Amino acid sequence: MTCLHLPPVPASVGAARRWAALLLPEDVRDPVVLVVSELVTNAVAADAEAGAADDIEVELVVDPSGRHVALAVTDASDRPLPQAPATVAANEDGGRGLLLVEALAYDHGWTPRACGGKCVWALVRCPSPAQQWAVSSPERLECADAA
Repeated sequence: MTCLHLPPVPASVGAARRWAALLLPEDVRDPVVLVVSELVTNAVAADAEAGAADDIEVELVVDPSGRHVALAVTDASDRPLPQAPATVAANEDGGRGLLLVEALAYDHGWTPRACGGKCVWALVRCPSPAQQWAVSSPERLECADAA
């Protein structure tokens, strides 16, 4: 398991993307980096709405068998993760993040944290399951303080 702690500011989105890109091989890098970007963007917005200053925690775990990458991002909001919209108007500036996560991840969801806030997670399939990566760990993905 690899963790990154970031302040809840917009610049953290780019930092999270760069961090994830350095950890992953090319064949899975782009979809995972995009999902990380969307989840951190949502966490920054949720923390701003909640008035939180605590760090956002980003976890990245490669399944020991190399079949998927698991991501988890915490935020301070107790509000449930909304459903992805069915459509987004072409002239809208936002609203596509969860649609992208649904398209790129084979599973995703959220869980409330015992200390408040939530953990949003996603699983992205790896196209080369036999490949061994340095990030691999036998640890199971746990959201910090998950209820």
